[in-house]
Amino acid sequence: MITEMLTFTRLIIIVTIVLIAIILLVNYRTTVLKRQVTDLRIRLLINLREQAVRYQLLLDQVKQQTDKPHAIDELQHIFGDKITELRTRYPALTDTDIQVLILIGLGLENHEILTFTDMSKRTYYKRRQLIAQRMNTTAAQLDVLARQLFSPNV
Repeated sequence: MITEMLTFTRLIIIVTIVLIAIILLVNYRTTVLKRQVTDLRIRLLINLREQAVRYQLLLDQVKQQTDKPHAIDELQHIFGDKITELRTRYPALTDTDIQVLILIGLGLENHEILTFTDMSKRTYYKRRQLIAQRMNTTAAQLDVLARQLFSPNV
């Protein structure tokens, strides 16, 4: 009987030790995962801030026309995936159409877009109508659609 109690006591001790080890291991893994999630959040915030600064620099460059070819290249670099998607969905869109859509999406005023693209007011509004037709939407909805596609917050 005493040996059975000793065996039972040893078994309880072993099970307790195993449970404590499991709890410690789970606690350690949880701490490690929390650190990794925090690190990922920090990296994401840094990337978002860098992207916001990049957008602002690009907007300033577009508005001031300091380096138009570089600004166009930067637009294509930043929005490459979205441009490809647009070309796939709306094959009738031209490079100029997409450039105008990006500038609208970035929130530039019409006069800033006119200055950047060297278009006359009449040409610009005709272009907007053509883009709307090619995208099966209305010219009034074009601003909303462009902002959804190319807004820095997207």
